Amino acid sequence: MAENGDKYTINAVGRSFRILDYIGSLPGPVSIQDVAAELGCNSNMAFRLLRSLEDTGYVQKDSRTGLYSLSLKVLKLSRKALQSLEIRKYAMPCLELLWAQFPKANVNLALRDGDDILMVDRIDANQVPRTYFTPGKIVPFHCSGVGKVLVSALPDDEILAMIERAGGLKAFTPDTITDPDVFLAEVAKVRLEGVGRDRNEYIPNDNCSAVPIIGADGAIAGAISTSALESGMSAEEIENTIPELKKTASRISGMLGYITV
Repeated sequence: MAENGDKYTINAVGRSFRILDYIGSLPGPVSIQDVAAELGCNSNMAFRLLRSLEDTGYVQKDSRTGLYSLSLKVLKLSRKALQSLEIRKYAMPCLELLWAQFPKANVNLALRDGDDILMVDRIDANQVPRTYFTPGKIVPFHCSGVGKVLVSALPDDEILAMIERAGGLKAFTPDTITDPDVFLAEVAKVRLEGVGRDRNEYIPNDNCSAVPIIGADGAIAGAISTSALESGMSAEEIENTIPELKKTASRISGMLGYITV
């Protein structure tokens, strides 16, 4: 049965973007049945939406398996979005100067998008092995240095709501904080010190120190960090980058219009 009217048009667009979000959240391709279950619609509707996205070039279908995945056209959009970010334009030259002081570290820029912590850009360490975080990668808010900094701007009740929506605090290593009360205490420490730390909490033998970037409105606009595997820099060495991290963040904040009182 044909659907018509403005309501159908809006629903179709919304569902299409939900499909893109859904496919993007998974490690592998999806079937028509997967999409139908995610949207709560019948298989015919899921097929029509996927076919429309395929025709516009945003998803691609594997002719052998019949499964769907995102196309490189989505990557073009994400690259354009990154290029348009004002904070990135100001931050990257400053981060390059920071990296010149600590070339054994990865230097990172991250933003919060709803419940997601997005790695917006990164300058890799000059040695291997490395931890590879491509722009757009989502990292956990509870066990990454930048995540702790970015959620520290939220009141505790909102953080607890994030934890509930995430289904709890997932353990990535034996050192990951999984108790909400312990995490809130950790966030309180971040607010007090202005530093978020990940010490083997997300990736084994990897350490990170992060600090906030403050926007013109006085709110946290982003976070920068240094990180490295212990084979390249010790936890103490990563800790010792914090004074320069704070200087760099202050410089970027000033470029964004934040005036220190």
